[in-house]
Amino acid sequence: MTVYSNYLFVVNVGSNSLSMFMINSLDATQLTLLSVQPVNGWFPVSVTANYLYACVLTGGNITGIRFFTYNSSGLFVVPWFDRIVTPSPTQSVPSNNFAGTMSKILFSADNMALIVAYKNYSSSQPGNILLYLLSNNSTMLGLAPVPTNLSQVIQPTSITLMGTNGLLVTDPGANGILTMFYSSIFNTNGAIYNSILTPINSTLSGILCSSAYSSKIGNYYVVGRAGVTTSIVELNLNWNNFNPVTVVQYYSLPNNAGAFEATVVNLGGTDYLYVLGTMAHTISGYQLNAAGNATANGISIVQQGYTAVGIAAFVQTSSLSSVSSTVSTLALAITIMFCLMSIVFCSPHNE
Repeated sequence: MTVYSNYLFVVNVGSNSLSMFMINSLDATQLTLLSVQPVNGWFPVSVTANYLYACVLTGGNITGIRFFTYNSSGLFVVPWFDRIVTPSPTQSVPSNNFAGTMSKILFSADNMALIVAYKNYSSSQPGNILLYLLSNNSTMLGLAPVPTNLSQVIQPTSITLMGTNGLLVTDPGANGILTMFYSSIFNTNGAIYNSILTPINSTLSGILCSSAYSSKIGNYYVVGRAGVTTSIVELNLNWNNFNPVTVVQYYSLPNNAGAFEATVVNLGGTDYLYVLGTMAHTISGYQLNAAGNATANGISIVQQGYTAVGIAAFVQTSSLSSVSSTVSTLALAITIMFCLMSIVFCSPHNE
């Protein structure tokens, strides 16, 4: 799922569709379903949105991309942007494997490209990061992705933008973090380059599922697990170094939390990290005080009986009540996450 402006977009794996909700800006716990539209392929796994489009990636035995324009009336398919992406062998629906599947789609920072992650099996059968280019006026999508030959990419699972043209990619297959640059200039065929792998201690944090960036602290936070042990890994990036990624700190989450997704929210000038635990049905909150200094500030239980696999945040800046804006913003930002969790019922993915 993803939030853009006051709209919430949620992929529905059971019905191969995308739902769009409007979030009430005065009471963020109130969601209005505006539209449900079919996606291009089976088993949608990821959605991204910008000011023009929402775009969905499917990952079953038909792996496809579909664009939608949207407004307060709902979603509208852009049929000439449909693309079939088939870098993997035929998958069952839902897919039974972590490897050999699509994992993430994201608009580039300049909205001139779509970035797609594909997980494979091993260094002899590597995964890939695909780059589909958009024209300057966003009226044309490249027919095929930019060819890339990235070393050390095996199972890219999540993508976080770094600045204007960088990517931070979690890769549990390579037991590390990949950093790379991209160019999304349409008439020069674009490129992804300077891929560097930084190993992460697999004893503390093995399966690297998700990453988030704190603009306040200036660091990245990666969520991973090794057996029953779940950790948050804080990273600092310095592109002037030959090895740009430095591990700042490991933070332990409760055992058997099953951490899967994470997001950073700024409330009252302070950044907070929220981590979704799929096994324990929890949201763990951390206040990000400074580099290397994150303190736990509570664990909330989400609705039992479901497997929650997505998390997104909407910060309410106005309120119908007379309480101060700081207090109402904090309370309603946490409330909206509970609301979002109740929308996603289960995921057949093994991630």
